[in-house]
Amino acid sequence: MKKYLYTLCTVALLGLVTSCVDSFDTTNRNPDKLYLDDIDIQKIFPGSIYKSLNVLSEMNYNHYGYMARYVVSWTAPKSMDNIGDKFYNFYKKVLGDIAIMEEKYDRDSNGNYWAILTTWKAYLYSVLTTTWGPVPMDAACKETYGNVYYYNSEAEVNMQILRWLDTAVDIFDPEGEKMLKDPFYPGTGGESDIEKWRKFANSLRLDIAIRMMNMKKNPEATTLAREQIEKALNPTNRNYLFTSNDDNAAGRYGTDPNADVSLYYERILKEFDLGTKLETELGGLTYPAMNEYFFCYMRSFQDPRLSKYAQQSRNNNTVGAKYESEKDYRAVVRDSLWSTKEKRFVQVSYRIPYLPRFEMKQTPSGWLTGKDEHNNDLQSLYSTASVSIEGYTYALVPRDFIKQDATIKLLTWAEVNFMLSEIQLRKEEWGINVALPQSAEQYYYNGINASMNEYGVTTGISEYLERDGIKWNTNGLGCHDYRNFYKADINGKGGYKNNLQQVWKQRYFATYFNGYAGWTLERRTRVMNYPPFFYNNPENNYGTYGANLLDPIPERLQYPIDERNWNMNYYREACRMLQSASKTPRPDGAFDDNFYTPLAFAGSYNMEGLYDRWKEGYLMYNNEMVAHWYGDTLEEFYDNVLKDYPEYSHLQGEDRLAASINFIRIEEDK
Repeated sequence: MKKYLYTLCTVALLGLVTSCVDSFDTTNRNPDKLYLDDIDIQKIFPGSIYKSLNVLSEMNYNHYGYMARYVVSWTAPKSMDNIGDKFYNFYKKVLGDIAIMEEKYDRDSNGNYWAILTTWKAYLYSVLTTTWGPVPMDAACKETYGNVYYYNSEAEVNMQILRWLDTAVDIFDPEGEKMLKDPFYPGTGGESDIEKWRKFANSLRLDIAIRMMNMKKNPEATTLAREQIEKALNPTNRNYLFTSNDDNAAGRYGTDPNADVSLYYERILKEFDLGTKLETELGGLTYPAMNEYFFCYMRSFQDPRLSKYAQQSRNNNTVGAKYESEKDYRAVVRDSLWSTKEKRFVQVSYRIPYLPRFEMKQTPSGWLTGKDEHNNDLQSLYSTASVSIEGYTYALVPRDFIKQDATIKLLTWAEVNFMLSEIQLRKEEWGINVALPQSAEQYYYNGINASMNEYGVTTGISEYLERDGIKWNTNGLGCHDYRNFYKADINGKGGYKNNLQQVWKQRYFATYFNGYAGWTLERRTRVMNYPPFFYNNPENNYGTYGANLLDPIPERLQYPIDERNWNMNYYREACRMLQSASKTPRPDGAFDDNFYTPLAFAGSYNMEGLYDRWKEGYLMYNNEMVAHWYGDTLEEFYDNVLKDYPEYSHLQGEDRLAASINFIRIEEDK
């Protein structure tokens, strides 16, 4: 195995950086050595950002997006998987660069450079520790005796991150030296926008401190978190929070296929664009599509972001041409609509523009199909032939999310508003002394509006905000998923804990496709409380339930197998710290590197009753999440179909419906 896997960063390179600054004349410089005056943040940091985006995108594509239940694709994390380089890449591809640059750019002499590097390092370590728990930090990116390295506990890592960010916020100086071509926060001339960097540092500090308030087994951590929340929100630092979507922490790829296009494009779109893979093949599963449970919330509350979060199912028919069903990949829905004119219910079928991708398995082992008097055929929505076509039919993530120059969002203005709303609701519970200028309700609405603005939503917002469950301090009833396992309700009426449900769910909606954010929020709050994963075949997961046929969402990822081979003693100590810090320790009798051990920041979670709850029962196939797509009556359909298909406005009534959505009346004797 290569040495750098076990010292985590480019140790040989770092050793040269620290030891090769000598008084040799230029003619005596060793071309194989790296000297401090060779290190240039202007040249190295852009590559560090690009590699960071790749590392984060790789994790989102393979793990985070699925575990957040945002999307369904080919991946399904299992504890027998070897995470391998996905862990090490944080260090050897990015943190090693940061360590090299830190050797030259210190806090006292290069304040802005140091603060930029520290803020970026803080974000990466926050991702590492909320994914694995204890991780190497103090011993990382250093040459160590025997090429082994120790881990810091989850609390230690988070506390150090807060200290870094606290100092960075103070150090940033808009009048100081700046990068000439900043790759992450460029100003109008391309140079570093220091105020935006400072806003990122302070907003990130607030996010991490809120997360740490769950670390009740470590009073030192919660005390520091409380202090840092107050400091982040004092009258001065409050100005250093995101105040618009222009402040969002988001990195953007380039358009050079040989240099800087997105990992998503390389993994997903490239083969489709080149014609080497068809979306109708099984390979279409590599293209992420919206998860069924998330979709239930989009549909239940007519969220205007749906069209920004998903592509419409493909229909290759054109206006004015003869309709051909083989060109239409939209799913067919059978429905019952009230005809105001005829004063009776009419049985109809039509096609819908969006259909989420279901999770495996459709009929879990041990479950029977119950009878639903409102569902005539008692079949799964997904048993229709037109729905089984992979790729074209499902609500695929937008191309903008995965195109060559895709934007990768780390932290947003919407999230900051939801943080402030949560703090207003919990400041007495947490014993925090802050005086914010707006109420929890106002910050809640600010967060929703910020999210709408972020995605360019301009219509339907006011109606959305007035719906029960979305309107502050109200309850809203949502639809069931197609198996009747989950109901997308929002219970916001009552005390502050109910208000928190609204805040948390809206924050979850706002970070769609940022799986790290969604997965982390759910583990901290348990607000979504989705059903477990069901498997088609037995799985071999540590801590598994249900004879290996169902499992909860993973609470963390396991360390690479190489850690057992090359760093065993410190690996065992990391697993010991993991179990010790958890509110619900789950030793597995092996190394205790358990897939289902909640981390220190995670909310209370009782997994023990999961198997009894989900091992068997009656599932009720239903069409709630797609029924009455354009309204409850035929007359509503005539008008509302134009929201998706305005090109058919020249037609009227059922002619319009037939042309736009293949609307068909079903004869009652059939």
